[in-house]
Amino acid sequence: MFTLKEKLYLLKLLQTEKRKSLWGLRKRDPVHDKLVEKLEQMVRNEQVNKEHL
Repeated sequence: MFTLKEKLYLLKLLQTEKRKSLWGLRKRDPVHDKLVEKLEQMVRNEQVNKEHL
C-alpha cells in the first residue's frame, strides 16, 4: 500500500510523462490515462477520509 505522499509523487511523475508525450517525444501506453485517473481518485479519497476520521 502506498502512502499519500508516495501517491502524490507517482501522480506528479505520470503527469510529467503526459507533457513529454504531448510534444511527440514518446508514445504513451494506453493504460497511462487510466492509471492517472485511479491515482487521482485514490488521493482524493484519502484526503476526504483523513478529514472525516
